[in-house]
Amino acid sequence: MKKSNILFALSGSIAAYKSADAISKLVQKGYVVQVVTTKSALKFIGSATLEGLTGREIISDTFMSGKMMSHIDLVKWADIMILAPASASTINSMHHGIGDNLVLSLFLAHDWDKPYFIAPAMNTKMWTHPATTLSLKKLKNWGVKILEPEEGALACGDYGAGRMVSSDLLVNALENYKDNKNKLSVLITAGGTKEPIDGARFISNISTGKTAAKLAEVFINNGWDVTFLSSKDSEVPNGKFEKKSFSTFNDLDRKIKSLIGNRKFDVFIHSAAVSDYTPVEINEQIKIDSMNKNLTLTFKKTPKIVNNLISESENKAMILIAFKFTVNLDEKQKKGKVDKLLKESNADIVIQNDISDRKRDIQTGFNLYNGKGKVSEASDALGLGILLQKEMRKILS
Repeated sequence: MKKSNILFALSGSIAAYKSADAISKLVQKGYVVQVVTTKSALKFIGSATLEGLTGREIISDTFMSGKMMSHIDLVKWADIMILAPASASTINSMHHGIGDNLVLSLFLAHDWDKPYFIAPAMNTKMWTHPATTLSLKKLKNWGVKILEPEEGALACGDYGAGRMVSSDLLVNALENYKDNKNKLSVLITAGGTKEPIDGARFISNISTGKTAAKLAEVFINNGWDVTFLSSKDSEVPNGKFEKKSFSTFNDLDRKIKSLIGNRKFDVFIHSAAVSDYTPVEINEQIKIDSMNKNLTLTFKKTPKIVNNLISESENKAMILIAFKFTVNLDEKQKKGKVDKLLKESNADIVIQNDISDRKRDIQTGFNLYNGKGKVSEASDALGLGILLQKEMRKILS
């Protein structure tokens, strides 16, 4: 991406120090950064700091002498707009079309042929408040790209979601954004297959799709063209993506073959939990009699979808990322499972995670392996997405 003009807006939040770090990094990379702020933002960070980082005058007043048309002129000048931190008050005002300060006026004048990012920062209760949830949904529908806040210790002393993303992630999202025609494409599978045993029952697994949804959000926010193939009850990502769904093993297998056989995906992240066995005989017109004291079902082994993905792909250079979920294995056993998957699937990267790292229905603890061994590790899905996005850029550059 060419070194763009970035219009960087700040609203009032203690997280403004992260924005200063991000601005510094963007300027060092050669971007031209113009900072605009709300009056409350300057209560948390001084204009002298921001001007020192950018070498440009900070604009915070719609009626500033000589800047009366700044909300129009700046929109024309900018290639990318980012609001970070985005406070709850500002987000809810954006949703309602209020324009009583410069930052909000700039949003009302925004050119939707250009990207608009926001990085929310607030207390967990503000983040989960129905007003904020509704506002974010509306902003997403309009095309705003949300850099979802992280979970952790908050400035107020609470612990939970609401921490603004790190300056590195923020810079990464802006720097890797591309126009639609230049987007790299990724196919991500999510959730678990369901194998019916009669007309009312099925056998499935514990996959929720939450990890895949978070991975997808990182790629969406970094300008990738994302196709999300998920089970019908799977978690879905925020942002703009193409949604496809599957139910059974056969349904998933058929849809994967159709997608990769007809489209040249740059990357395939195969995160779905696929059934290893499927019932031999199924009658979906009946319900098995619950009066039976014993029930015997016969299952047959399903083929390993992941082992044939490269050979069936239209793009033979497609990067394949596979997952290996283990249950209470020691390190040697885990490594053995990973090595076997790498060899049989020809995957570029295998992500190993264990049930022991699963908290409620949220998976943590991810280990990245390639043919040379362990590459890195991530504590949560968001961190994993950031690592993968960087690894993919390295391979594709």
